[in-house]
Amino acid sequence: MGRIKQDWIESQERGYSLPELKEKYVCANHFDDSYLKQYINKNSISGTCSYCGKKKKVIDLNHLMGYIVDKIMSYYGNPSDEGLYLASSFFDDDKERIPGFQRVGCYVTPSFAHNYESTKELFYDINLTTDSEVLDNDMESCFINDEWLQHTPYMMSESQELSFMWKTFQRMVKHEQRFTFFKRPEFTGEEVSNDNGLMDILTELGAKITAHNLYSNISAGTELYRCRFINEGETVNKIDEITSSPDNKAKQSRMSPAGISMFYGAFDKKTAIVESSPDGEGTGKYVIGKFNLKKNLIVLDLTKLPKPSFWIGKDWEGIEFLHSFNREITKRIERDDRIHIDYIPSQVFTEYLRYIHRLPNGRKIDGIIYKSSLKSTDNNIVLFYNQRSSSDVLELVEIT
Repeated sequence: MGRIKQDWIESQERGYSLPELKEKYVCANHFDDSYLKQYINKNSISGTCSYCGKKKKVIDLNHLMGYIVDKIMSYYGNPSDEGLYLASSFFDDDKERIPGFQRVGCYVTPSFAHNYESTKELFYDINLTTDSEVLDNDMESCFINDEWLQHTPYMMSESQELSFMWKTFQRMVKHEQRFTFFKRPEFTGEEVSNDNGLMDILTELGAKITAHNLYSNISAGTELYRCRFINEGETVNKIDEITSSPDNKAKQSRMSPAGISMFYGAFDKKTAIVESSPDGEGTGKYVIGKFNLKKNLIVLDLTKLPKPSFWIGKDWEGIEFLHSFNREITKRIERDDRIHIDYIPSQVFTEYLRYIHRLPNGRKIDGIIYKSSLKSTDNNIVLFYNQRSSSDVLELVEIT
């Protein structure tokens, strides 16, 4: 058998080929994804980019496509290679639809299975996008497949499974079993049920947080601000009037239910005002307490999450889930005195972090830093200290 024919047969079996892109080099500037840029710069040489004509650090396009092809083929393949059922043997006719399933060409898969009708569509979804149509065409020419489906399509991906577990947990603590859920067999380890998704999502979250080292040290002396809106004629002069609420007056908040007091603050005055304002606009009469930390604290820092990307390398699906989880627990919820059950999952998660989760050295964490739902560029902080214990870690500097 000739070499050309053998290469053709092998490329057909693989679903891709690496054509001779001789003397073609590309610089990182053409790509959008920061992790792809890092890979290109790490493996670059001095030369001239074939797509912009500029002399700079470039990578051999054959080298780059070898990396890209390996990454894509490790997660996606041709639907015909995934052992799928034919749609004709599953549906009674072309018009029939069954909840939970979808048609992929002449096949049928669960509706959660990622599929793409073209390589261009796949490239867009994994952010393999450039500013050069010629470069896009050169990259697409390496793939024989034009339809793509995730491998093992009858199983959820890691991010899909974690999202399903979290949504199941949300539904349970909001509408089914709130105070004794931890006694369910799925949480005690007596039973793991993949049918209902009730694995211990809290422990899974804790493991992801540790794996990605989503902790920050806050040094003694760090300034924190807490705002309190007051009535006309009311005065605030003492630390216990501006720090965490008394236990018997603690209202429900994002991370704590009514009756459990914590210190909610911000790193700047404007964020503290907006976050504490009943209307979310900062209107009304208020006082601001400026505090200094007395000692070093360690907190979960949700603002440290790496940017989600297919190209990040290790645990990209775990990071993708953590971002969706972060958006869920920090979304804006209407402020009033009604009981908001949407707060309950984040309150349970916070209690898990406060009393059960541990750093690798066995230490507990002191709080959480998270993005403001009202000022997306600024951060909030909640510390696990009530009115009595907050004076152990916070020094009141002034009230204005």
